[in-house]
Amino acid sequence: MRHSFVSSTVLFIILLWAFTINASTSVEQNASADLLRQLPADEILQLTAQQQEFMLLQRENMTSYTKGTVILLPDASEHPASPKYINLLRQQLTDYGWYTLALMPPSLPVELTADTLQQYQQSLRERVTAAQQQAQQHSGVTIVIAQGSSAALLNQLYANEQLTEPAAFIMLGAYLPELRLNQDFAKALATHQVPTLDISTGQDNRMVISQLRYRKQLANKHLKAVYRQRLINGSGYNTDTQQWVFQEIYGWLSSVGL
Repeated sequence: MRHSFVSSTVLFIILLWAFTINASTSVEQNASADLLRQLPADEILQLTAQQQEFMLLQRENMTSYTKGTVILLPDASEHPASPKYINLLRQQLTDYGWYTLALMPPSLPVELTADTLQQYQQSLRERVTAAQQQAQQHSGVTIVIAQGSSAALLNQLYANEQLTEPAAFIMLGAYLPELRLNQDFAKALATHQVPTLDISTGQDNRMVISQLRYRKQLANKHLKAVYRQRLINGSGYNTDTQQWVFQEIYGWLSSVGL
């Protein structure tokens, strides 16, 4: 069995870092209410994980063929129509044969205890599992695109064999908020063999840029078969940068036969 890189201590630091964005009202509830008002009803799905409903945004492929499903997971505190990559990707990928499912990440717990931290990790895993089951209703393969800390946590779940591996995994600005955690993240990335595209921009968190070389070194050391890094200029909120990232994703998927 592979060594678990995510301990209660690691999760405590992650959520302590994110605690400042969690107010007395749930970010998830507020975002869900806004999306219900703004988006067409046929784009909104409600799935159940751990006996609680959560929102996904779906869009059918707009081609005569179906390549498969893209599951998109925004960073913690973001929502499934996030203007930082996620909304553009969930819409444009449908023009290239993909059915898209963008998930609402779990709400961060207000009270930081060992139990609530473990529940957060479990909630993330259960939501992605529910999305994978929804994807199975469509033909083709499943790929996952995740952002920020969500990408880092999913990476570790794949390394620990706690999630079904997708056909491809794309990380956008992936990092954890402390040096040792990022080192563990890099080790986890090198140990699983999911084809991985690691995209960063010059304006991402400093933890992203500082760890890119280390990730590449470990991937080479452990002979990770398919791993590519791309460092792009600009901001993830900039339209030109987002289009550049989209082209990188499309080109890489084509290069690995997807």
